[in-house]
Amino acid sequence: MTPNRWVAVASGFVFFVGFLVATSTPGPLLTADDLANFGLAHAIAGQGAAPMAAQAPYGPLYPALLAPGWLIGLDESAMLVWARGVNALAGASLVPVLSALVRRIAGVAWWPALAASVAAAMLPAGMLTASIAWSERLLWLLAAAAALATVVAVERRTVRSAALAALAGVALFAGHPRLGVAAVVVIVVGVGSVRRTSWPAAVAVGVGGFGGLAAIEWIRSAAAEAAFGSTGTYDAGDLASRRGVDELFPAAPQQALGALTYLVLAGTLVAVWGLVVLARDRRGWPILAMGVAVLAVAAWFLTGIPRSDRWLHGRYVEVMAPILVAVGLATLDRIRWRTAVGLGFAVPVLAGIVAAWNGPGNTWASPRSPVMMLGVEVSGAPYGGQVFEPGAAASVAIVTGLLLWGLARWRGPGRAAALAVLLSMWAIDSGDSTLDQLYELTPAAEVAALLPEDEVIGEVFLDTATLSPNLTNAVAWEVGFGHAVVEPSSTATHLLVSPEAEVAPGALLVAEFSGANLWRLP
Repeated sequence: MTPNRWVAVASGFVFFVGFLVATSTPGPLLTADDLANFGLAHAIAGQGAAPMAAQAPYGPLYPALLAPGWLIGLDESAMLVWARGVNALAGASLVPVLSALVRRIAGVAWWPALAASVAAAMLPAGMLTASIAWSERLLWLLAAAAALATVVAVERRTVRSAALAALAGVALFAGHPRLGVAAVVVIVVGVGSVRRTSWPAAVAVGVGGFGGLAAIEWIRSAAAEAAFGSTGTYDAGDLASRRGVDELFPAAPQQALGALTYLVLAGTLVAVWGLVVLARDRRGWPILAMGVAVLAVAAWFLTGIPRSDRWLHGRYVEVMAPILVAVGLATLDRIRWRTAVGLGFAVPVLAGIVAAWNGPGNTWASPRSPVMMLGVEVSGAPYGGQVFEPGAAASVAIVTGLLLWGLARWRGPGRAAALAVLLSMWAIDSGDSTLDQLYELTPAAEVAALLPEDEVIGEVFLDTATLSPNLTNAVAWEVGFGHAVVEPSSTATHLLVSPEAEVAPGALLVAEFSGANLWRLP
């Protein structure tokens, strides 16, 4: 077969595995995050406001991809399958984009580039979060496309390549607001790549790019207002007011160090080597600048959040992981043994020490979210365990990284990539069972278990002012968006209120949830 057909086959394989993994996990898994995107999609499709309280700001692109499901009349359970199909398709589309990027940066043949791209697209963190109605899989694709656009712009230095880079930056911001700074980097790189003789056109591209960012923000705000009656529970101004200079230092640098530690431990020698390869190539510097922007926003955002896993947090920086892993795997055979010892042994040891030191006290004995730390969980902390051991994570990172390097030197990077895929499949199988266990602790699982199947609900009023957003979202999802309201209604047949709330005489208690009761009105 031709290389293009092999790319198509490999993309189909990644889609099949991704869809299989995504649909094997019950859901919604993260009630607020999952259902906020469904709520935005509901409003974008013209189906009316979502029965939810104000939600955090999400990019409009992913809900726009979910909206057709509402338009063709899918119910809530079918919409979950639709979203997971979108996630799997985004993951499969990552393969050709990464292949093109790796061939340009690494200068390798199509086969090792394709093999490395498949392995990068099948990282456990991406495959397992594909079961959640998150935009994470789409963000991986958008980041890879933006990185490719900057490489092409630097190589060609034409107005057209600059315009494509600006478009990629706008798409990146449309994926999620937290990638706004990275989007600015991509647009600036595109404009700066244009030859001086074409400066008027370069200015036009820049104006168009930043105008596109403003348009996306307007669309995001309008969609959130239509869906939730609010532009978001926090925005850049609100976050800035809650993260003053006194709070940022030294907390933010520590958060950034923890995120880098995460990439070292989860990405083993491969991601670290990918970073080195990019740093050695002038075309790689814009990609690294994107990564710095992602890291800075992640550190700023994580500052002040009361959670134990924020000192070694992966979700906000994993968007760069497929790029680093793909580039690193494709060129792994170029590492000499002294460099392999330094990058594959000394660096993970240092990362393990930093992970053990970072944060106040022994944060590893506290509960962690396996969804937020998937990469590190599978490289050292057994799923379902209550204690994370940084030394174990460093040990597994060392063994895995040096094993992949040895196979690459002996049999070529393609074989090393194949081994990486097998290791990912093993980790995905382990993680899938843990996500099943995690679902049992979610409000969605509680509501599904306690809400009587034979209860006919015409319209339920959700007291979002006093109840947990996760619980009210879960009830709205279970009964159907069309049967839930967040404003008092004379046509309501049921009420979801706190246990202390007064209800009309004659109301019948239907179900008792954690912190809320469901009543049937007389």
